[in-house]
Amino acid sequence: MPHCFINPPCPFLPHVDRVYGSADAQALGSTRGSAFYTMSLSYAQSQWQVGLPAQALLQVNRALACCLGAEEEVLAQWPLPYKTMAWLMVQRTEGQFLGNPRRHFQHLATRMVEPNKALRVWRAWACWYLATMVLPEAEYPGDAAQIYKEGVVEPTRAMIAARLRELSPADDEERWREAIEWAEDFRGKPAARPSAGVEIAVIGTEELAVVQQLAQRIWPVVYPRIISLAQIDYMLERMYALPVLRADAERGVCYAVLRSEGEAIGYLGCEAVPGAGEMLLHKLYILPEYAGAGLGALGLQWVCERARALGLARVVLRVNKANAGAIRAYRRAGFVFRAAVVADIGAGFVMDDYEMECGAAITSANAAATP
Repeated sequence: MPHCFINPPCPFLPHVDRVYGSADAQALGSTRGSAFYTMSLSYAQSQWQVGLPAQALLQVNRALACCLGAEEEVLAQWPLPYKTMAWLMVQRTEGQFLGNPRRHFQHLATRMVEPNKALRVWRAWACWYLATMVLPEAEYPGDAAQIYKEGVVEPTRAMIAARLRELSPADDEERWREAIEWAEDFRGKPAARPSAGVEIAVIGTEELAVVQQLAQRIWPVVYPRIISLAQIDYMLERMYALPVLRADAERGVCYAVLRSEGEAIGYLGCEAVPGAGEMLLHKLYILPEYAGAGLGALGLQWVCERARALGLARVVLRVNKANAGAIRAYRRAGFVFRAAVVADIGAGFVMDDYEMECGAAITSANAAATP
């Protein structure tokens, strides 16, 4: 083994006994067949072993630029390297530059060029999804500015699987699912959560304490990475004191609670603005332990159905600019950015938000389909 190798080999890449470089790629010219595929994987292995994980990821991505058919023998020996992508990100070593794979694959997917553009776009999104699974978003955020300026919709797992199934000349979907299972084993599979049997019911003023209690459980978990603890305390008192909630209800805000097997697990608050033809969604929160079960989408569907029943054309909301998870969910549900809004709420605090909107009928259809 060359003395410059400092990392143990990746088990999903070919064994190498030297360091590969750009000359190895140039020797193959413009052909992107099985030889280039194998060379790129070998190049990735050598870059990983010399302590350059970011370069290794780039070379694996070059292998995915090859449009090989299922009949290619090389794929039997070295399957499409989705599991390799996940492994390299998981095995990241302190002091070795990894870059930001989440942002890299977002950019790659949204700025792809020919040849084989469509397939390569969805391979990039597949790698992006793996990055979201194994890398903490706080350390490896997406490009929020691009999402806002270009209206990027980060796809769901189901969307990526469907497009890989449609476009792949090989077995992309199967290999990607294997990588997902490997990543789930690494991070621990999420506990089973209810995705059906959840009921949403309007509550009266006598039950508003349930909303207050849920907010006091949810906000200190969800918001510390977005706003300060002092602002969390201030806003909970300003927005969720019982007299404030009662005044909201008397003004026309409709409060509803999501329940699973009788347990309150989330809440929402919305208000019709008839003169504007809008339903204003003030609040939609789910207990963190129930995140990822499609309950936010269920709440959005409930709100837009209520808006349509009242003859309103749109659902409008505000979301903190740093709340990437919520923005992702709203974009998937069909919301578009309307404005950037900064509001002074007193005590030296501001709400730095995006205002978003979506046609009520469109929102319903998209929200229902969002896993």
